[in-house]
Amino acid sequence: MIDNNQDSLLNRYVNLNKSFRKKLVFRIGMEAGFFSEYNNMILAMLYCLENKIQFVLYSVNANFAYQDGWNDYFLPFCDEVKHDFHRQYNHRYPGAPFTHTDRLKICIWKKIYGVHFLTHELWHQIRDKEYFEKRTFFFPELDIDGDVHHACEILTKMTWRYNDHTQKTIDRLTEPLALPAEYIGLHIRQGDKCTEQELITPDVYLRKAESLSDLKNAFILTDDYAVIEHLEKEYPTWNIYTLCDTEERGYVHADFEKQSKGERCNAMIRLFASVKVLSHSALFVGTFSSNPGMFIGMRMPVDRCYGLDSDRWQIW
Repeated sequence: MIDNNQDSLLNRYVNLNKSFRKKLVFRIGMEAGFFSEYNNMILAMLYCLENKIQFVLYSVNANFAYQDGWNDYFLPFCDEVKHDFHRQYNHRYPGAPFTHTDRLKICIWKKIYGVHFLTHELWHQIRDKEYFEKRTFFFPELDIDGDVHHACEILTKMTWRYNDHTQKTIDRLTEPLALPAEYIGLHIRQGDKCTEQELITPDVYLRKAESLSDLKNAFILTDDYAVIEHLEKEYPTWNIYTLCDTEERGYVHADFEKQSKGERCNAMIRLFASVKVLSHSALFVGTFSSNPGMFIGMRMPVDRCYGLDSDRWQIW
């Protein structure tokens, strides 16, 4: 159910976004995990607002897509293009091996369709941590007047709107949990996260939670059921809730991309269900350097989120 405040915010964003002459077509879902792609989309939207560039989406062949990309799970929030040109020429990172003919095709296509930027042409600006963290953002049309966290929180509120099918499936998955009124949310990433940095043991998360609250109820988002088995054994006074399946033993993005579209769709909605539960927790404990943790950190108030890798939420 979308409330009137969200509808009003979205309408104001649409009008402001369409008032800009220059256009970026942002490609989401090319090669990384969903929350990496989504977090960067939010930063791209903010960069475009700050620089008066119209934000347009391309998602039809995203790696998380089932049939229609973004709209498989969410309600639309901006114009979207579906031209197959973007599959070949709209990349995430700069430095794609384009030939002289490729570059000429890109130049001609952009001129014909009135597009000024593709994703890779603004990638360094979108990922410039210093650019965002030194600014105060002021867009009164969107109730934005504050730092990058505040701006991202507003943009997340506006874009994170499930479609009817996703919402009903999430409700079906979460209702059997019978969660208590108050609980602590934990995101404990295992799997291929170890290729980026040293993993933090599950005990550290529980000890941090115990230092913050007397609550003994925890909902845990994890990609490895061994985490649940360990915590249930070592912390018998805690009530542990999760949507992790017993056969899950660590997320590997390369394996995810080998799944059928139906399997990927089911996995995505299960992930969204866990994120919904985390977002309603009394306190969140995770790592802001993980993309789900960065997302939760910009969706929830800063005084309810605690990172084991950083004292404060930040762009990674």
